[in-house]
Amino acid sequence: MNLKQLINKSVYGTVGYISSQNDLDLLESYIIYNLPILKEFKHIVVATNYGSDFQSQNTQLWKKYFPDCILIDSEVNRGHSFGTADLDNLVFNWCKENDKEWLCKVSNDTILQESILDKNINEADFYYLIGISYEDLYLNSFNYKKILDKFFPQTNFYLINVSKCDYLNNKDYLDITYKQMKTIPNYNGKIWEYIEGWSCELFLKQCVERNNLTKHYLLDINKHNKLCDAVNTYKIGDPSHKNVMIEGICHFHSPTQNVIEI
Repeated sequence: MNLKQLINKSVYGTVGYISSQNDLDLLESYIIYNLPILKEFKHIVVATNYGSDFQSQNTQLWKKYFPDCILIDSEVNRGHSFGTADLDNLVFNWCKENDKEWLCKVSNDTILQESILDKNINEADFYYLIGISYEDLYLNSFNYKKILDKFFPQTNFYLINVSKCDYLNNKDYLDITYKQMKTIPNYNGKIWEYIEGWSCELFLKQCVERNNLTKHYLLDINKHNKLCDAVNTYKIGDPSHKNVMIEGICHFHSPTQNVIEI
């Protein structure tokens, strides 16, 4: 089985934040880059929150390329982490409510190369990349095998069998902790520094484990070791793989900066 076969029966669910014309221009450049891959999906679902009034422009942009795409605008933007968790729920829940089996969830600053279509994969319920930081390597004595055995999936790109899941992010928990966050003096925007275990990555992990999904890591041992080498060499502290092209998948967060290719 290759990834193209799975993509052909999946919903492309993309999430992001728009606050300026520059954000829209950058988004369009990503859409154009991703067109060969996007055309392979059955449905395109776009969940967005905003920092200003750009709803209509965002709709026009997506409809320009995909007239039948589904656009879901978040009623409120609850900021970093909370806003992302809300958007992830929107695309996940749309799949549940419309009886769609597979979701390929991406961030709107993720770019994809056509080479991913030919990637061979094993049968599983969940396909993912591991979040790896320099701290992870240090704490594991730079033992790449220990990192390989760690299950800490990244949220910028994964494929999940929604039909086998109950929910993604617990809405009640998000609401409770959001209210708690609002009472924190001089809150720094990093909720995980105040509430242990609060992260979208951990919520995704809990979803996979709670529903007993079978898993498939998208990197073989050679590519995994090369990724760890890059994290080690460049002392990358952020585990979200920003500007690292991994097997044709890149969280292209900083378009003016260089890309490390694995």
